[in-house]
Amino acid sequence: MRHRGAFLISAAVLLVVTLFLNLSLGAIVIPTSTILSAFLSFDRQDYAQNVVLYQRLPRALIALYVGALFASSGSVLQGLTRNPLASPATLGISAGAAAFVVGGVMLFDFGLEAQGFAALAGAILGFLASLTMARFAGLSRDPRGLSLILSGALVSMLLIGLANALLLSDPSRRADLLSWISGNINHVYADRLFSVWWLGAVSLGLLFALARPLTLMSLGREQAASAGVNVDLVTRLSLAAVMVGSGSAVAICGPIGFVGLVVPHLVRPFVGQDQRLGLPACALTGAIACLLADMVAREAFQPFVLNTGVLLDLLGGLAFLLIVKRFYLAGGEAAR
Repeated sequence: MRHRGAFLISAAVLLVVTLFLNLSLGAIVIPTSTILSAFLSFDRQDYAQNVVLYQRLPRALIALYVGALFASSGSVLQGLTRNPLASPATLGISAGAAAFVVGGVMLFDFGLEAQGFAALAGAILGFLASLTMARFAGLSRDPRGLSLILSGALVSMLLIGLANALLLSDPSRRADLLSWISGNINHVYADRLFSVWWLGAVSLGLLFALARPLTLMSLGREQAASAGVNVDLVTRLSLAAVMVGSGSAVAICGPIGFVGLVVPHLVRPFVGQDQRLGLPACALTGAIACLLADMVAREAFQPFVLNTGVLLDLLGGLAFLLIVKRFYLAGGEAAR
């Protein structure tokens, strides 16, 4: 238990350090003293302080938000489905949210608030479509849940294809969403964060409140029910929180892939299966991962700036292959 607490403390410290690095590094390197002055005694005439507050801080807050939500959602989905490949990106949630936002903007000229609701509706329908397809494919006869992941992948490809088709249908408006749909953490989306942040806060709070019954359910539905857990209610509430939280994250900066898949696997060896520790650890680690990825996307390819979602897709694809090899292709205990 002591080393689990040490991991949480270390992650919190690393998050603060990463946040300051994110605020400091860029086209100009801003010292810590200037960063602190921007918060404590803001000077509108100071160019560096304006860069901190109006460019780098919103970008960092978006990275914190989406990283914490996607990682926590992935941990919950993997526990509920008992499938190591479950995440918002692999179960149609992210793709559904993105497709509905694009459809709402291109077909109905949705504003920010309406886009948020469209993302939530798309996240719900994307997941339900994946689940329905998996049931038709024989999910009940698939103990490893591979049909669920394959169904999620097919639904995601279909929905993203529809979104891209809509973008191609109107070149004059395509530029507004082309960068967003590839997952772009950018300070220009600060108004999106301001519009929907409370949805993610409520979702994360609900998941934390359900951490104990979620831990019991990871041992099996029967064992959880015998311990007094209302399995159906907890499942519905946690899935609703995952879909609302992930949908709100997509509404801000588009689908940021694989954070929800990879981060729980990085955290679990240090904190175990207990979601009371796992969820805070995933939230912290997911936020760190997005902050680091955003810094690399901004700085590693100068003078070009790579979309954070593209970078995470490249890294996450490799992690996806390793997870598949460990849990589905390897023999012995890892594959069971």
